[in-house]
Parts: sequence; C-alpha cells; structure tokens
Amino acid sequence: MIIGITGSIACGKSTVSGYLKSKGYVVIDADKIGHEALDSDYVKEKLILTFGNDILENNKINRRKLGELVFGKSNNLNILNSIIHPEIRKKILEKIDKNNDQEFIFIDVALLFEAKFDDLVDKIIVVYVDKNTQLTRLMKRNSISEKEALSRIVSQMSPLEKAKLGDYTINNNLDVINTYEQVDKVLSELKKGCCK
Repeated sequence: MIIGITGSIACGKSTVSGYLKSKGYVVIDADKIGHEALDSDYVKEKLILTFGNDILENNKINRRKLGELVFGKSNNLNILNSIIHPEIRKKILEKIDKNNDQEFIFIDVALLFEAKFDDLVDKIIVVYVDKNTQLTRLMKRNSISEKEALSRIVSQMSPLEKAKLGDYTINNNLDVINTYEQVDKVLSELKKGCCK
C-alpha cells in the first residue's frame, strides 16, 4: 500500500516522516528529490532559460534566489512547477518500483494535491497545525520575515483544506509525543485495512 504524507509548509510532515523512518518504514522524500532535480542539467538549463542566470551561484541553482522569484508570484510558481514536477514524479515512481516488496511505502510530499500526485497513492495522511503556529514555526525555521513567511504560506493550499481531503489527519499543534501517538493510531488502522 502506498500512503501519501502531506500538509502545508511548516506543519510537521518531517516530524511524522522521521518517526516512520525510525520505525523502519520506507519514506520517499519528494522535497529531497526536488532538491536533487535542481542539480540535473536538464532542469537547470530550463530554469536558467526561464528565470535568467541570476539564479545561479557557483554553477548551482540558488534556491533562495529562485524562491524570491516564485513565492507570491503565481505565474512564475506555475512555470517552476511545470518544469520540476514531471522530474519529481518520475523519480518517485522509480523509488516505488524499487521498494515494491514493502507492505507500506510512504511518500512525504508537501504539494500532493497541488501537483496532482494524489493519483500515486492509496491513502493520504494530512499533517496540520493552526495558522498562528504555522506562521511562527516557518519564520523561526527559515529565519525569514513575517511577510516572506506569509507569501510562502499563501502559495499553498491551506492546512484545513488539505485536512478535508485526507483519509487520516494528524494534529501537530501539541508536543511531539502526542504527534507520535496519533501516527501509531493511523498505522494500526492502516494495518487493519491492509489485512482485510
């Protein structure tokens, strides 16, 4: 069974994924695949043609500079996604194929719905927090201003919208132990469903 883990930026997907990895589950990290894709010659070439040489630093894509060009600018963000999402999808499918002997394969992907990757999974876990917690965590985690954080938050579907689309939800507003307990509960339900 393939399970998507999603949630808006700074909602705690990585906490859930890290816990699943620690329990020995295969977790495919779409964000990591996206970072690797930025280093591929094909993607780099297309991005330079689209956004110019200013996004380069030491012959690598500077993600911060690229971010400044796309966050809060939906047209640029759509162009970036049209270049990078097909590459990410291809790599995810390769990793699923490589691990097809596993009972569960988890895919950690922030833009599961936005990128239309939900067709790759059988079940969806949505990790969410309230708006204030999301904003505070994002500003602290990325050392960015409130304005920058808000522009990133509004470029994605809201946490509550995503929660409505999931099969399971994990409220990550409380402490990490509480989050782990919720993950364990979801795992137990998935195992029941898998063995029917």
